[in-house]
Amino acid sequence: MVANRYEKWLLYGFLVPAFLLLVAFYIFPAIWAIRTSFTNMALTGPNALNFRFVGLRQYQKLFSDPEFFGALGRTFIYAFGTIAGQFVIGMICALLMNRRKLIGQGILLAAVILPMVIPSLIQALLWQSMLANGEFGTLNRLIGAVGIPPVQWTREFPMFSVILVNFWNNSGFAMILFLAGLENIPRELIESAQIDGATGWQQLIYIKLPLIRYVILLWLLLNTLGCFNTFELIYALTGGGPGTTTTTMGIYVYNQGFRYFELGLGSAAGLVLLVVSLVMALIYVRFMRVEV
Repeated sequence: MVANRYEKWLLYGFLVPAFLLLVAFYIFPAIWAIRTSFTNMALTGPNALNFRFVGLRQYQKLFSDPEFFGALGRTFIYAFGTIAGQFVIGMICALLMNRRKLIGQGILLAAVILPMVIPSLIQALLWQSMLANGEFGTLNRLIGAVGIPPVQWTREFPMFSVILVNFWNNSGFAMILFLAGLENIPRELIESAQIDGATGWQQLIYIKLPLIRYVILLWLLLNTLGCFNTFELIYALTGGGPGTTTTTMGIYVYNQGFRYFELGLGSAAGLVLLVVSLVMALIYVRFMRVEV
């Protein structure tokens, strides 16, 4: 009896610090943001100290702002492009790594995993050099070797540029999850399909992908939420420009709160983004519960 009570208090002792951190850095800021979204609080001016409750006025202002819907649409474009590219790259790498005999397997694994240990801000600075204008950019030097003139990547193709950077950024995470799912497929199923004459493409479509569908849905859930909340990578690479061509919801919330100093409006935009993220998460969870 004493031993059980000791183990119970020991468990509480380990959980309390984590719970306090959760309250301090997640729950309390969320409650504060919800409260702020119903006020006219600002960082400067008379509303900084003497703010007041304004009800749904911030949400009315938000939904009447065309730039809000533009930022929301660009966020979905960014998420869709990122998910499509990372799925292709991650799945190809996972299929290669799943092969029993692959020359340079360790080099491929290191190359794909490397971006995961580099902070997003450092990645953006590295890619600024890669995508630099004129002949100084690494990518322009590569295409210049085959006679293609230099391209102003972040000006002519801004959204493509940030999506391209995110390909390199998180494809390793997709590869790890897909590889874990592929490794759990019984080898007997693959061998039986090979004996029956199934091609590699048929094995992928009719055996491998259906058997790892829950792994794919889990990756889609995590990656979609990550794309909706992307800020530092885009901000460091393009600052949301040129103009507003790469202003996603993360940049929009930052601009409203810390560039235009309207904390109430920025909090309202952040809360709307939270609701959209929750809806997307519920959709993915619903698909994960459906037996196919």
